[in-house]
Amino acid sequence: MSDTLDIVAQNVLWNRLVSVCEEQANALMRAAFGAIVREAGDLSAGVFDANGDMLAQAVTGTPGHVNTMAASVRAMLYFVPADSLKPGDVLVTNDPWLGAGHVFDFVVVTPAFLDGEIVGYLASTSHIVDIGGRGWSAEAASVFEEGVIFPVMHLRRGKTLNEDFLAIVTSNSRIPHEARGDILSLLSCNDTGVTRLLDLMGEYGLTDLNAVSEFIFERSAAGTRKALARAPQGVYENTMTLDGYDAPIELKARMTISDGSIAVDLSGSSPAVERGINCPLNYSAAYASFGIRALLTPEIPNNQASLDAITITAEPGLVVSAERPSPVSARHVIGQALPDLMLGCLEQALPGEVLAESAGALWTLSLSGAGKTPFTSLNVALGGMGARPVTDGLSTTAFPSGVGSVPVEAAEVGSPVIYHSKEFVCDSGGAGQYRGGLGQQIEIGSRINEDMFMSAAAFERLTSGPEGRQNGKRGANGEVSITDGTRVTDKGMYRIPAGERVILKTPGGGGYGDPSARDRTLLDQDVENGLVSQHAAQKIYTAE
Repeated sequence: MSDTLDIVAQNVLWNRLVSVCEEQANALMRAAFGAIVREAGDLSAGVFDANGDMLAQAVTGTPGHVNTMAASVRAMLYFVPADSLKPGDVLVTNDPWLGAGHVFDFVVVTPAFLDGEIVGYLASTSHIVDIGGRGWSAEAASVFEEGVIFPVMHLRRGKTLNEDFLAIVTSNSRIPHEARGDILSLLSCNDTGVTRLLDLMGEYGLTDLNAVSEFIFERSAAGTRKALARAPQGVYENTMTLDGYDAPIELKARMTISDGSIAVDLSGSSPAVERGINCPLNYSAAYASFGIRALLTPEIPNNQASLDAITITAEPGLVVSAERPSPVSARHVIGQALPDLMLGCLEQALPGEVLAESAGALWTLSLSGAGKTPFTSLNVALGGMGARPVTDGLSTTAFPSGVGSVPVEAAEVGSPVIYHSKEFVCDSGGAGQYRGGLGQQIEIGSRINEDMFMSAAAFERLTSGPEGRQNGKRGANGEVSITDGTRVTDKGMYRIPAGERVILKTPGGGGYGDPSARDRTLLDQDVENGLVSQHAAQKIYTAE
């Protein structure tokens, strides 16, 4: 009976740790200045043991932030050893190769002390809208042009803030008040996490997290091995072509599935380019791992043990393993395509069990003032998810990042822009027995009748839409244009003249199964709701 009670108690503690993380993330969202964090949840938060291994993460957050953060704590402790830290100390960095892949993401790590000893760490990551340099653009020739990079340093020593660090941040940011506030919100959220963690340990009379850590890692490792073993052992290969910047980019994966583990080699992918769509390997590994886990281990909590069963490698210097000083500002264009690359391998191992391709990378909508009024507005436009083996894909859903978009009302309050329309794009979901999720059309102009700049750094799948599976059709490709007749065909900077508007149509998800097998009642509903046109219903969904 005592063993059973111990297991129950450990599971309760495990869930309570997740609650600590979730409260930490909610504190960040409440305190954040930037709408992309406050409204869209572009962040991560987690609890780590005294060795710097991730025990639990918040439900709120993105795989790119969470899975890179899992390695960040130990990486940061290499530069500032744990035995040098004192109560109240906080570490920070935005180094893309130590953190979340580009200079806009700051990782903050706070040790939790109990009776003078470190019992764990609270870590969080979020996006700072502007940190100097070229800003949100893929046009930099090196990472040095993309903004100020801070090595691992103290954000706070004891009770004293590092005002020199904050002064450098604000001096280089076009929106200094927001930049300072967002960094301090990370500090605040970790402090909340430390308080809740110590309260929890006091409630259970714990002097350390060793026992619960061992329990979490043993159970997670065993569950992960069992889940991964469902996929037949073997070697599976897949390729994917993206628009790229100046030329198409090819991604390649060689997946080796063995007993309870998966190893993926991304070697053979295109070399790093001279534009800011390169991806550091830490960010590539974060999203590639997520794609595998989303299919095979969705019920296993995300922590160090469940992540250790999957290894992602690549030879240095590729677009998926860029080395310093390659520009990396829009690294998510590559990184967020990797889950679909992984799923393409797994479709060969488990045919008929894998969802169709999704829109992939977020369309990050970066607008800034090009007239008398300076401003920076950051939002995201969402495409469709691929259809699944038993149901339609989700429309305008950010897979694999999982973030939401900034509500129109919040975007218009924060900047002098106006959203004239935001609606589904008819026929954008790939046809199939199960239809792909729809993309959306968004039309935006200036509220003050001034020119604006738009960075097209993240507009991907303009050439071809996501592939279907099992005879499902491709989703629609994306389109971007300006009402003066300009068509956006690359990832450069574009001027939107005063009085003109930008119109975005995001890609739809791929379809699943033969379109002629679609249930007629569902098809009729799609036509009635304006999701599928009458023409498409007759031309594409009717058996020949």
